[in-house]
Order: sequence, then C-alpha cells, then structure tokens
Amino acid sequence: MKKLLKRYFPKFKYAFLALFIILFFCQFSRGQQKKINNTNRPNIIFILTDDQRWDMLGIAGNPIIVTPNIDNIAKKGVRFTHTFVTTPICAASRASILTGLFERTHDFTFSKPPLNKAYMDISYPYLLKNAGYRTGFVGKFGVKLATSIDSIFSSKNVNGFPYWKEVGGKKKYLTDLQGDQAIQFIQGSVQQEPFCLSLSFSAPHADDDSKEQYFWPASLDSMYASVKMPIPATARNEFYDSLPDFLKGTMSRERWHWRFDTPDKFQQMVKGYYRMITAVDQTVGRITDELNKLGIADNTIIIFMGDNGYYLGDRGYADKWLMHDVSIRVPLIIYDPRKSATTKKVFDQMVLNIDVAPTILSLAGIPVPKQMHGKSLLPLINGSVKKWYDTIFCEHLMIEPKIPNSECIRTKQWKFIRYPNHPEYIELYNLIKDPLEEHNLATQKIYKEMINQFQLQCDKKINTLLANRVK
Repeated sequence: MKKLLKRYFPKFKYAFLALFIILFFCQFSRGQQKKINNTNRPNIIFILTDDQRWDMLGIAGNPIIVTPNIDNIAKKGVRFTHTFVTTPICAASRASILTGLFERTHDFTFSKPPLNKAYMDISYPYLLKNAGYRTGFVGKFGVKLATSIDSIFSSKNVNGFPYWKEVGGKKKYLTDLQGDQAIQFIQGSVQQEPFCLSLSFSAPHADDDSKEQYFWPASLDSMYASVKMPIPATARNEFYDSLPDFLKGTMSRERWHWRFDTPDKFQQMVKGYYRMITAVDQTVGRITDELNKLGIADNTIIIFMGDNGYYLGDRGYADKWLMHDVSIRVPLIIYDPRKSATTKKVFDQMVLNIDVAPTILSLAGIPVPKQMHGKSLLPLINGSVKKWYDTIFCEHLMIEPKIPNSECIRTKQWKFIRYPNHPEYIELYNLIKDPLEEHNLATQKIYKEMINQFQLQCDKKINTLLANRVK
C-alpha cells in the first residue's frame, strides 16, 4: 500500500490517507459486528400475573374464562401444564424468578432484609443488561433490593394499587395503564434492539384494602354476568371443620370471609377475579398487535406466567401460602416465533418458577450462572431431554403468626406436606387417585416408612440450600 500511495498521492499525504482508510474499515467492522450480534439475539417479553392459578385460562381447560389472546400465544408456542412455584407468596416467588434460586437460599420474603446484591448480580435482567440488552420493567415489582433497581433495568415504571389511577385528568384502569407503559417501552426500543421487557401485572390480585376487592374496566361489566360460577368440591363446611385448629384461624380463612362466605358474595367476587384476567388478556392482545405493527413480532419471544396459585374458596380458604396444588401451581407459556411449527406444544413434566431465569438467559445466548438452582427449559422444549424433575421441593418461610410455615415434597404421584411449627401434623396425598388432595393418608401405618423418607428428603434439601447461601 505504501508504494501505491507514494505513486498516486503527493509526498507526506499518503500517511494521512492510510490512517483514514484504516479507521474507516475498523469502524465499519465494529458496526457490522454490532449489527450481527443484535440481529441474532431475540427480543424477550416476560409477562407475569399476580395470583393467577394454572387453570384460569381457556386453553388450560377452563370452560368459562375468556382468554383468546393468551390462548393463541399458547397454541403457537409451548405450554407447561405442571408448573409450580417454589414458594407460594408473591415477594419470595418474584425473587426466585429473578434469580433462579430457592427462597431458602436467597432468603427474601416480606419482613426480611433486602435481596442480597450477590444474588441480584446473577439475576436475568442484570446479566441481560450487561450483555447489551435494553431492559425494561413495568408494573408491580414486589422485591426489595440492596442496590438500586436502576442497576438491572434501563427503564422502569413501577406501579401498583389502587386499580384506578388519575392520568391526564381522567381515570385509567391499572391494567390498561400498565399495557400503555409496556407498549411505550417497546416502541422506544425498536431502534435499540435487542430488548427484554418484564411486564408484571398487578391483576388479578385483589385490592385487600378495599371492600370491593376486585376491579375491572367498565367494558367488562356484563362479562360472566349470566354465568353461575362453580363452587369448589373442597369448599364444603365439613371439609374445613375437619382441619386441625392451627389451619383454621389463618389469614387464608380471614380473607375467605372477605370474599366467599356467602353464596352471593362468592359469585360476585369470583366473577370479578375472572373479569380481571380477561382484562389482562385484552392487554396482552394489544401488545401482540403492536409487535406486528412494528414489524418485530417474528423476533420477539413471549413468556407468560403466574407468580403463585390461588384458593377460590377451595378448602374454605382464600389467597395462597399453603402447599396444595391450587396454591403452588401456575400457568407457563413460552412462544418463540423463530421455532418450527412442528415443535411439541404441551409438556406435562413438572417445571419450576426458578427455571424461568435460566431459560431467558439461554434464549438470549447468555451463559447460565452455575449458582442458579433452576435449569433452562430449552433442552426439554427442543427434545434433547425428556426426563425432568422426578421430585420438587416447595416452602413458605414468611414469619407471620396467621400464616403457618410449611414445606412439601411433590412427585407425580405423591404430595408430602409438613409444618415446622406443628410437627404433629403431616399431610400425604396420592395425587393420581386424589388430585384435589381431599384424603389425607398420613395417619395410615402403611405409609409410615414413606413419610420417614420424605422427611429425610426435606431435611437434605434444606441443608443443601442453606449451604448455598452467600456468607
């Protein structure tokens, strides 16, 4: 090049031209590399609802609820029919979703110190942000951090109750507002792809401080009006009366009185709960429409999940907190538009909320931290593995006199539940024969050895999780 420059350009000027050419190609190369990296990485929208149990979707077999938009995502993607949260309370479950860790390790729930920075440093939004993703958060966060939320999210709109907000001098329904904010983030991210939006709806969680409890937009006033909501099989008085005293005077029972203690109140409240889920579904439809308008739907993965289950009068209870399936089982849908339409659509293996963070990281091409307890679901989805968890462990550790601490081991066939502060009472259910967990087998002598083995499994798991804590 030096000889060519001497021949065709005046003396002393070839050096400047050579420098210009070198800088040009370096800049071009960097630009091309950035473009290649970004176009190969998908956008990700993770949608989390509050208190939506697994059977509250049309596609899950509910013949009453109207959720066409979420159902459509499930039809195009994959749905996990047996997804469980490792702890049935929003604060701890959300910390587990962020970090991929069991509560016993991350040690965060209500009335606990903020989530340790060491755990946030392995959270999916922190790692995505550091890898070049534009990370956004909209809605109810529910986790106290030892560091600023700005360390994990590039943009945030944290909001919650009440369900009616004053916006521009007009009342705005919270779910609609959260949808607006999600769409604004997506619109602002189109030129900055890839992005990951964590959209955390407050719905269908009841507003506990309000007598009405459930709120929905006026357009849904007539929805479900002529429907008679079915009463759960375990809602009968004799079932509740058979429970030990420490399971009777709980916060779940107190809130049952707020919502379900008369037939008319039950119908009114359950219809409100359903309407709130339909409002979420409509907002999800707005978001998917926007992705199509912006031309980015084909490169945007959508994940939909609930943060814990919910008693709708089941067992004489309201809310969650205990270890029965209605309290710990949630919906989980993953739609990756880049995948072939021949992908298996429904998986019945047991999966966990702690699997979400490693799955998101794997979808983004980011290594999963070895500290995470959860596993990426991609090998299960793509068929490279068929076997998943044989046994899962769940726990509730909040210090609250009206909510008993509990721990459980669940297999495909068996559910073992114990209460650390009430070791005299054990629950054991054969889930194949007794899916509603109505017949406690723990007092039968033939199951004594099985119960002992489950006790040992619980102890071993707890010791392992405690050893994983940051010192």
